[in-house]
Amino acid sequence: MKTSTRVVIIGGGVVGCSVAYHLTKLGWSDVVLLERSELTSGSTWHAAGGFHTLNGDTNMAALQGYTIKLYHELEELTGMSCGLHHVGGVTLADNQDSFDMLLAERAKHRYMGLETEIVGPEEIAKIAPITNTDGIIGALYDPLDGHLDPSGTTHAYAKAARIGGAEI
Repeated sequence: MKTSTRVVIIGGGVVGCSVAYHLTKLGWSDVVLLERSELTSGSTWHAAGGFHTLNGDTNMAALQGYTIKLYHELEELTGMSCGLHHVGGVTLADNQDSFDMLLAERAKHRYMGLETEIVGPEEIAKIAPITNTDGIIGALYDPLDGHLDPSGTTHAYAKAARIGGAEI
């Protein structure tokens, strides 16, 4: 193992491997990631792996949208599966204040290039037939919402980081 490096990342979970990948993507090849055991052996191994773009903070919503699109790039770059499942999601509003918040979120998403839409009770029933729409005014539908395999995603990030010159 190296005795000196430009960057040392401690922790081989999804966050540590993502940082290593992004640094190499920026051209930093002198990167070392240290993991005490094996990749994903910390908190990543029991993560649910759900993802969505709905977030009250614009920067976080943009980051989440970027990351969701990045998973496809990782799969293409590495040939490894992230176990992506875009099942879509609806965020329900049962009062006008909540509905107004969803309208604002939709406007923000449109600005960020995310393809969400406002749907009514009839469309909600088609998207998610088991949903009780009694009293529901409408919803924000996001086709990108879904889940992935945290372990597979971590290993894809690690492989991409190695391709960029990182040592793990």
